[in-house]
Amino acid sequence: MSSVESTGKTIEDAVRSGLVHLGKTRDEVEVEVLEEPKSGFLGFGSKPARVRIIEKKGIESLPAEDQSSEIQEDISAEGNFTAEDAAVRAKNFLQEVLHNMGIEVIIEKLIKADKVVLHLHGKNLGILIGKHGQTLDALQYLTNLTTNQGEEARHFVMLDVENYRQRREETLKQLAIRLSERVKRSGDRVVLEPMNGYERKIIHMTLQNQAHVCTESEGQDPYRHVVIYYQK
Repeated sequence: MSSVESTGKTIEDAVRSGLVHLGKTRDEVEVEVLEEPKSGFLGFGSKPARVRIIEKKGIESLPAEDQSSEIQEDISAEGNFTAEDAAVRAKNFLQEVLHNMGIEVIIEKLIKADKVVLHLHGKNLGILIGKHGQTLDALQYLTNLTTNQGEEARHFVMLDVENYRQRREETLKQLAIRLSERVKRSGDRVVLEPMNGYERKIIHMTLQNQAHVCTESEGQDPYRHVVIYYQK
C-alpha cells in the first residue's frame, strides 16, 4: 500500500499533485489533511496546504495509458478556479487581515454566477466603511487583488459591511432623483462628488429613463464624477 505527502496552494491542488505522483484516481485513495493552507497577511507568510494521499487496500494499478487518461479527467474536472474557490480564498484573506487588526467578524458568503459577495457582520465595524465607503472600497480592492492573483479565471469579490452597500444604493438613488428635479427646474448642470464606478453606475441607471435629464461621467479616477444636465 503506497502513500505520499504533497502540498499545494489549496487542499484540492495538493490532492491533485499526490494523485499524479501515485498514478491513482480520487476514488482509489484516502486523503488525510495534515495542514490547512494559510493566506498570510497581505500575501506574506502564507503556507501551502499539506496532505497525505494513501492508496486504498485491494486497489490494482491501472495500465499506464489508463492512469494518464483518468488522472487527466480528474484534474480537468477540478482544475478550474471557481467562484467557490474565490470565495474561500477571499474569506481566509479577510479573516487573517482583520484578525491582525484586532477586529473580529462573522463572514457570510453569497455566490451569484461569477460574482462573490461577502457580508461582514460584527460590532463597531464602521471603521471598515470609512467616509462614503472609501475604506471598504480599498479593502475590497486588496481582497480582489489577492484572491485572483495568479489565476486566469477571475471572479469579482464584493464586500459589504452590515448591509452598507444596500443603504448607500438607496441613498444614491434618492439623491439622483432629487438632483434631477432641480436640474429640470433650473436648467443648470449639477456636478456630483467623485464616486467609484459602482456608485456612478447607480446614478446613471436611476436617471436613464428620466425625460429631459442626461448624465455622464467626467474626469479621471479617483476624481471621476457624474454630471447631471438638462436636455430639451
